[in-house]
Amino acid sequence: MSVLPHPRATRGLTTLAYALFAVGFVIPFAASDWKGTTLSEHPVAAVATGVLCVAGAWLEWCAYVRRHPEDDRALWLRICEFIGGGASTWLLLGIAFGFVYAPTVSTTVIGTHFNAILAITLAVMGVQISLEAWRQLARDIRPVFIVVALRWIVMPLVGYCISYVAFHPFVSEDLAQQLAIGMILLCTSPTGAASNSMTYIAKGDLALSVSATTVNVLVAPFLQPLLVELLAGNATSVDAAGMFRDLATYVLAPVVIASIVGILIPRVIERIKPTLPAIAVLSLAFVLMGTMSKGASTILGNLGVVWIVVIACLAHGTLGMTLGYYVPKFFGFSTPQRVASSFEIGIENAAIAPALAISYFGPLALLPAVVYGKTQNLLAVTVFVPYFLRKNDREHEAQKSQVESQRVTTQLDNRS
Repeated sequence: MSVLPHPRATRGLTTLAYALFAVGFVIPFAASDWKGTTLSEHPVAAVATGVLCVAGAWLEWCAYVRRHPEDDRALWLRICEFIGGGASTWLLLGIAFGFVYAPTVSTTVIGTHFNAILAITLAVMGVQISLEAWRQLARDIRPVFIVVALRWIVMPLVGYCISYVAFHPFVSEDLAQQLAIGMILLCTSPTGAASNSMTYIAKGDLALSVSATTVNVLVAPFLQPLLVELLAGNATSVDAAGMFRDLATYVLAPVVIASIVGILIPRVIERIKPTLPAIAVLSLAFVLMGTMSKGASTILGNLGVVWIVVIACLAHGTLGMTLGYYVPKFFGFSTPQRVASSFEIGIENAAIAPALAISYFGPLALLPAVVYGKTQNLLAVTVFVPYFLRKNDREHEAQKSQVESQRVTTQLDNRS
């Protein structure tokens, strides 16, 4: 009989890993007088970052192995699952590296062509949309249409209201406008794969979630520029045509083309499928690294507003996921459908908004997206997923009790 590892042991390894990551980035940051540095300016500090990050990744791997003691699959399959399942770790590392080593990253391909790297992430999603998924979407379009419509109505309105309530009373007008634009960019971005993962974990309707995510991505190039111009046009000039071109090029085209490729060569895609989550996570980490490198200096000069952005993002996520769960009840949605709706409405794609912010507005406009990328997962994992799972358990218990009651009643009727 195998002995499962104690949860505290794996948590301890993960905690130690994050401590090593933190020290690895604090060393060069401190050496640069808290301004960021190039890789060559402080070579000893750069080596320390590399060594400590590798050590932290090794500890994370050890924790993963302990959590899966009987996993005897090939090493490359386990590594792919390790990377794909630890998205928060790699995304945080990407953000940290882009922030601390901004002068170097901003001049590389990662810093200058992060939109093209974003296309890789979207292509990975598209290649997994099978012909059967499109057929499923066509067969049951009503709930998908409702979820998508709610997503593009609820979140822009919530984001618009929160941005002006949270920012304008506490910071200068210029700063408030940039942060508000960032929040509007965020709340008008399509959903991403994170909403599908949360729906799966919370035992929601995964088919509805995937279908709604697909449609959200497809309509984003048409709706997002219009909504940004409508909600933020008075505060700044909005190049709606340019945004549409970029979204069509880097979001719509990769998804559609990759889906067609996946339909044409399904056996090849099935063979490489285990690698796709890892590729998506790593490419997204590079996107966040590149966008963060462009905004690091501006963020360092305005650290006092971070706490306001955190509060705004927490309120935004809470309202989005709550409304996403309760509003569909009036349309007759089942509980699993409402769970899917909650995450489809409340979980944003935190990569598209920073890319648009840097390209069209300014570095501070990416701050809400960077913060929301972390707070939305925190809210989902610690609050909404446990609540939905408890509710699911209660409903199953109620159904079992009802079945048992009916069985007893039937037996008594038979005896009489």
